[in-house]
Amino acid sequence: MLQNSNMQNSLKSTNYPIEFMRIAGVILITFTHIKHDFTTGTVFFVLEDLPKFGTMVLSVISGYLYYNYRYDANLLSKKIKSLLIPYLIANIAVLLPVLLIKATGYNFLNRLTYDSSLITEGLFALTSPPINPPTYFIRDLFIIFCFLSLIHKDYRALLFILPLLFFGKIFIRLDVVLLFIIGFISHKFSWDTANPVLKNILLAAVIALSYFFLKEYDFYKYAIALCIFLNVVNLKFSFIKTGAYTYFLHLYHSPVIIFIFPALNLIYPNPYFLAASQIILAISICYAMFRVIKKLNWSFVVGNRF
Repeated sequence: MLQNSNMQNSLKSTNYPIEFMRIAGVILITFTHIKHDFTTGTVFFVLEDLPKFGTMVLSVISGYLYYNYRYDANLLSKKIKSLLIPYLIANIAVLLPVLLIKATGYNFLNRLTYDSSLITEGLFALTSPPINPPTYFIRDLFIIFCFLSLIHKDYRALLFILPLLFFGKIFIRLDVVLLFIIGFISHKFSWDTANPVLKNILLAAVIALSYFFLKEYDFYKYAIALCIFLNVVNLKFSFIKTGAYTYFLHLYHSPVIIFIFPALNLIYPNPYFLAASQIILAISICYAMFRVIKKLNWSFVVGNRF
């Protein structure tokens, strides 16, 4: 009884450092999906290289938090509501307008073609990111939880795993799985509460060794992401609860950018203006859209997060 009580208290409390890392990570991910012509320099690093740590830290967070509800027998049902349904809505919300606009002669697609692949890849992402690319993370995360549901003998999970096993790829990005596992292990063995000096010396050594000997696998970047997470997760500060908006921004920033870019390019095709305006407008428009769905109480759009 005491263990269950502690778990419930842990689930109810808000970890503000995690809230902060989530919103920071998703904003960084937003940078990745803007259209720009930068190929070198500081701006390119900020727009292309730095945002990768956003996804990495989010993956670590997911594994870290799973430790709190690892005994939940209703895991799959909850993840269908919190991950699968929002994922499908976010991709259908892009797929339908793209098809309607195609009827007017404008083609928004640059990866997919107007055939059955719009369903197999664009919606179900059998082998590649879906029509709303950033949601591949949600797709892979859901499949991770499908495998974890098998531990609780919830064999419904096979309905999602087997089609990918026979007709596609189980995971689009294996590094999401690796970082999820690292996040879980870090919580299980309390790496986040270890002696900060010793912890950072060990992390620095791992980063250095992996940079020089495993650079081609980018393992040093995973170590940096873990280092960031472990040094922030237990900081004591207050923040706002951003979970629902953060999730909405993750789901919808890319289609917003795709639809606003042609207009911005007509207004002022300066590369710095285009980069900054896409980021600012994506964050702002998604916030306005989020306020609308919150007003309508459509919590299912963000996995019942408010």
